[in-house]
Amino acid sequence: MTTHPSLRPYVAWATDLIDKYRFNPYYKTTTHVVGMQTLLGVIKIALFLFAIYYIQKHAVEIVNAYFGTGSQAALAIAGSVETLLFETFVFLLAVLIALNVAFGFLISRFALYPARSSLQFQKRFIGNIAHEIRTPLAIIKTNTEVALFDEKLPAHVRETFTDTIVELDRISETINNLLSFDTLTRPRRIEMIATDLGAIAETCLKRHQALADSRGVALVAKIGDARMVHGNGVALEQVVTNLVKNAINYTPKDQGGTVTVRIGRSDDPRCIELSVKDTGIGIEQKDLYHIFEPFYRGDTSRARGIGTGTSGLGLAIVNEIVRLHRGSVAIASTPGAGTEITITLPKAKGQDLPEPLADNSGTNAISVDFS
Repeated sequence: MTTHPSLRPYVAWATDLIDKYRFNPYYKTTTHVVGMQTLLGVIKIALFLFAIYYIQKHAVEIVNAYFGTGSQAALAIAGSVETLLFETFVFLLAVLIALNVAFGFLISRFALYPARSSLQFQKRFIGNIAHEIRTPLAIIKTNTEVALFDEKLPAHVRETFTDTIVELDRISETINNLLSFDTLTRPRRIEMIATDLGAIAETCLKRHQALADSRGVALVAKIGDARMVHGNGVALEQVVTNLVKNAINYTPKDQGGTVTVRIGRSDDPRCIELSVKDTGIGIEQKDLYHIFEPFYRGDTSRARGIGTGTSGLGLAIVNEIVRLHRGSVAIASTPGAGTEITITLPKAKGQDLPEPLADNSGTNAISVDFS
């Protein structure tokens, strides 16, 4: 459904508010407090209205008892009482709702101030620590790589240094993912332009070829003509990188596994589809609904040689980037047979309408649509 141009500012405003509610704990709690205060005000008004109605009913009965039912005086007094009731109700409705909203905001503002300060401090602390750790890690890695150039280095020392570099890369990736996730969860806008998703995928596959070879996993690319999307190149590169690396790491080592990356037409003529399919361990149904949670790892990923080098932030970051692009994520997985993650992104403006593809299915499936 296309939004009318005159409504787009309001849609954007509403979307920003929804994003703030979903991803800002302070704003979400404030909304809950104000909502509960407003609900309390509505209940008060309902009780007050019932009391006024009760008084009015008995007042009219008393008037009828004195002046007789149906007399002009009784009808006039009854009408005046009803008018007074309506005016009082409207006035109290406006005043009580305004007071409850104001006091709800003030309560949340003052009561949650320590929590808000604590959250801001934690974010600054994480960011500062991550930045401070990156420099010594880079120095340690460089010195270790330089030491490996020594041809006289004993084999066991060389193996230790090589393992050290692998672990340093793992720590660096975790730090980078932490910084990325912290940035992405703050409601903001990123620059979107026409981006060649196919070129990004080809670059990521070349970068991870060595990792795939070390695990005996074959990388296959199926990139069609429909490859231009409306998005941010840096962010989409991180999406493809996380998906490809996850697929390689969660495919059993030296068992002839395959990771296939496909880019092409989507069922929706306005979108381009990115699919990363592996022949790995798959995802259990109980884990499927938690995979977008930060640091979550399923039980099967803890098996020896499976999921090594992952931080548990990869799919959470993918989810946030797709959300910012107003795309959708669909995951189909069969335990023991593999997983396919399909991402749909809005295509670049001016691209020809692609023909739809046949639907794909899996044993366990979940889909998240941000469009």
